[in-house]
Amino acid sequence: MSIDLLEIKNHMPSYNPNSSLEDCIKWLPTPDGIYSVASTMASLNTPHPLVLWFELVWYSHNIPMMNFILWLAIRGRLSTLDRVHLYNPRVGTLCVLCSSSLETHAHLFFECAYSKVIWSHFKDMCGQPWNGHSWPRFIAWAAQR
Repeated sequence: MSIDLLEIKNHMPSYNPNSSLEDCIKWLPTPDGIYSVASTMASLNTPHPLVLWFELVWYSHNIPMMNFILWLAIRGRLSTLDRVHLYNPRVGTLCVLCSSSLETHAHLFFECAYSKVIWSHFKDMCGQPWNGHSWPRFIAWAAQR
């Protein structure tokens, strides 16, 4: 036996099968030992806690394209010019709305003068106080509503 195999054997728990019993196949992820595709999927897909904004993005009456765009925005993955510039340095990085600052998610949605006017109208329409200046604050605020 090679040294590698001996090392593996030394790390394995000792197992002495009962030779008087008939061999059988048992699927361990299920209590009854019977295999099914559903039990395989269940064993592979461990449940994850829902994020705070799950209902905000994925509610049933939303338009799928809007769900996806909001999901990208929340995750900071929209094609803002700062991100596009990483892949194509010839692309300018100034905000398309105000032409005065680097276009990032934070600037585009919360720091740009144009965006601030829109947020002001939005707050008035909602009749709710909100003074968040970032996606995490906005999402926390919106998810409560």
